[in-house]
Amino acid sequence: MGVNEAPGPKDLPGPAPGDDAAPEADRHVLLAGHVLFAVLLSLGAVRAALASSTPVVPILAALAAAGWYCVGAVWVSRRRGRVARLWLAGLILIWLGLIVLSGEFVWLAFLLALLVWHLFPVRAAIPVEILVALAAAIAFAAHQGRWVAGAIFGPVIGVACAAVMTEIYQRLRAQSEERQRLVDELVSARRELAIREREAGRLGERERLAREIHDTVGQSLASVIMLLRAALGSSTPTDRSAQLHTALDTASDALAETRRFVLGLNPATLERDGLATALRSLADESSALGLRTVFEQHGSPCPLPTGSQVALLRAAQEALSNARRHARADAATMTLTYQDDEVSIDVVDDGTGFDPTAVDGLRANGTGYGLTAMRSRLSEWGGEVTVESEAGAGTAVRATIPVGTRTGEEADGT
Repeated sequence: MGVNEAPGPKDLPGPAPGDDAAPEADRHVLLAGHVLFAVLLSLGAVRAALASSTPVVPILAALAAAGWYCVGAVWVSRRRGRVARLWLAGLILIWLGLIVLSGEFVWLAFLLALLVWHLFPVRAAIPVEILVALAAAIAFAAHQGRWVAGAIFGPVIGVACAAVMTEIYQRLRAQSEERQRLVDELVSARRELAIREREAGRLGERERLAREIHDTVGQSLASVIMLLRAALGSSTPTDRSAQLHTALDTASDALAETRRFVLGLNPATLERDGLATALRSLADESSALGLRTVFEQHGSPCPLPTGSQVALLRAAQEALSNARRHARADAATMTLTYQDDEVSIDVVDDGTGFDPTAVDGLRANGTGYGLTAMRSRLSEWGGEVTVESEAGAGTAVRATIPVGTRTGEEADGT
């Protein structure tokens, strides 16, 4: 094959006769070839023996041909390539000897033509096929003692039909193998896609659980710890009792919220009262935990999908929790604003402030996840989070969601 030639069916490796790995259809074709050789050789040997004065000669010659053919069928043809072609050349030489002995062996030319086209490259197969056809025609005419049209056209047509049949079969087999390869690639691609989808789903669920735990259980436990520490340091029984009761209520609320998110439910106050009321209750809870929080609302309320309301509520919770736990703020203002194109929540505190670029992201001790989770929630609804802060100047957190995001989902009013 030349450098620029595309591989054709004859260049593709095929199954060897007797190869257990061969497809079922190939084994049937090979079995048919073996049976055809045995039948043609047996008939030729019997007819030649009956017509010969020394019948043992054509019989021994036929046995030699049968033995050589079995060698190729059982051993040589498994290796294909040069060894198989040498075996076939030997079989052709034996056949030439047979047709010298008797014209009854001429019909083996059909099977030889099949093998030549199967095992030889095209450039070598064509001249060999011509030689086989000529040898068959000459031998037939020689034994008949005269030239007839059938003696010429019969072998030629038989050899040509054998070559065409073999080429068609090889092309069909190559197409079948190509289709099977494409099917295997498709199955493999679908399997890999399914694995990636399962992995993406697992990671997505892990992130969802991490956010929910952080926004509910994590914040509530942090508040309970702060209250218990304050109760331990209280100087009066009255203050200690109030702080313990607040810690108990906070833990109870956290347990209820945990049960709801395990069941896939939204916060109870949000589902029952809407976003504005839930934020007002959040401001009251924050004040009870020690951070004086004022809630304000501006603009005309508009319907929002429940998911976007949850994202805004969790952003407000995170901002107030950070103000209490990290900024040591005394007061905060939480503002819900409805505009024509977006809804926003601003939480401004009077705490110590910080450098947003220095603490954004998860830290080695496991803290710092809040802003990352907040941004992840808001981004799912096309929103964003901005943080403005500096040391000693307090912090302003703004969470916004465009109006109309995911309009195909059910929207709830505030």
